[in-house]
Amino acid sequence: MRKRRLSYDERTYIDVVPLVDTLLAVFLFLAVIAFQSPVTFLAVKLPFAKEGEKISLEVFRVQVMKDGRYQVGGRDISLEEIETLLQEKKPKTLVIEADEDTPHKFVVALMDMGKRNEVESLLIGVRTRR
Repeated sequence: MRKRRLSYDERTYIDVVPLVDTLLAVFLFLAVIAFQSPVTFLAVKLPFAKEGEKISLEVFRVQVMKDGRYQVGGRDISLEEIETLLQEKKPKTLVIEADEDTPHKFVVALMDMGKRNEVESLLIGVRTRR
């Protein structure tokens, strides 16, 4: 039996254009979802606590880095600027999210500032073990 050779038009091929289009649409969807997320990622590594709870409040949140820098809303800010914001916004709750290796004096400075500006509640951010 003689094998018949297929012509160029009869050969099968895999069309990758729909595959690429689909993957591009999936990546675009994931990118949109990632940037729409309301979750703020912490730049600090919070210490663990055995007892802790999740609460949802309208608060003024300050992050304290290992080297003593302060951040509000993801940008570096000085203590004087934090005090000005506290005087303007007059929050009832101040949340301090300090890195577990932050020297104590930077956290105490924020606590004193909260007391001076009549903040009712002061919370220290921690992680819980799962």
